[in-house]
Amino acid sequence: MLNEYTIEELASRVRVDADRKRDFIAPTTQANVYEGGTKIELSDGSSNYGGVFSVNARRQLGTHLGIPSQYIEKLQARGMNELVDTNFNQLLQTPVRNARDRLFRTYDNGNDLMAQNVFRSTHSSSFLTFDHVDLMDGVAPVLNQIADKQELRFISSGLTDNKLYMKIAFPNMQLQVRSKQVNDIVECGVIISNSETGHGSIVVAQFIHRLICLNGMTVNDAGTRRRHVGSANARGELDYQADTVVAMKQALTKQLRDHVLDCVDHDKFRATVDKFNASAEDHLSTSVEPEDVIESVGKKFSLSESEVKQAKRSLLEDGDYSRWGFANAVTNIASKSEDYDRATELQELGGNIINLNPRQWQRVALAA
Repeated sequence: MLNEYTIEELASRVRVDADRKRDFIAPTTQANVYEGGTKIELSDGSSNYGGVFSVNARRQLGTHLGIPSQYIEKLQARGMNELVDTNFNQLLQTPVRNARDRLFRTYDNGNDLMAQNVFRSTHSSSFLTFDHVDLMDGVAPVLNQIADKQELRFISSGLTDNKLYMKIAFPNMQLQVRSKQVNDIVECGVIISNSETGHGSIVVAQFIHRLICLNGMTVNDAGTRRRHVGSANARGELDYQADTVVAMKQALTKQLRDHVLDCVDHDKFRATVDKFNASAEDHLSTSVEPEDVIESVGKKFSLSESEVKQAKRSLLEDGDYSRWGFANAVTNIASKSEDYDRATELQELGGNIINLNPRQWQRVALAA
């Protein structure tokens, strides 16, 4: 997995992006799509605001209107641009009864004549706008609090079109897994992630760093997932200094700080390693071929054909055919992936294999 940014670079990039942010609450009747679904404009009769209609925003608005993304993309590929615009605009201008306003999230490029505003995403008016800058500002005090007592190391961070990620390890918190590998040491850590554009919850979860191979694994038993759902916002441009918005963010920030501390609790870390030890003793029946089981794991957890091949190679090289070995074969793919979003998903899938109980694991293995 590529480490996209140092933590300083990540903080700087997030603040630059935060300064470009403009978000609007409007009825769909104020929206107009043009140039074959590549541009969109909002107009309330007295002012206009337009820009590039990103693929993500177009798919989200299409889903809201009941227009399949594959249909729109097929029309675009055939150059049927007027039909694309007609599909959107007919439905935008004739909303269903009691239709709620939509949130349009944008980046404003201001006076830069070489760049256009970008419509990043569209959501319900009650979408909770807790953004990357809020997350980083919110967890900074608790990370500093932890750093005053023990070593803290940012092992990976990323900022993709979909999400922000921070993966942090605490080298003073290490335990050994009783696996086939000698000195199989794991480090306690935390993963903190967020999406501003509808690609997932606000996440604080336990992150385990395996030192023997530098793989990472997300364990979802500790931590929290907070959906981006709040109360409906008033029509117009969002005011992020409004008392209600500030109060909501302060309350959520306090919750996140508590969950970060929860993830680095020594007892919870020991309980997680106890699970690892149990999984390391959960071996396959001699009647089952490891290659067949990794194929079954691929089907169960939606791995691509290429990912199954990589996991199989890692599994056979390590020769550990316990549930722990299979979990690490999956997370090993993540360490080589150049797609940060997918790599993080694979790290979570490794944790999901650990969280299977022996009966569930046997069901997966016997399905091979």
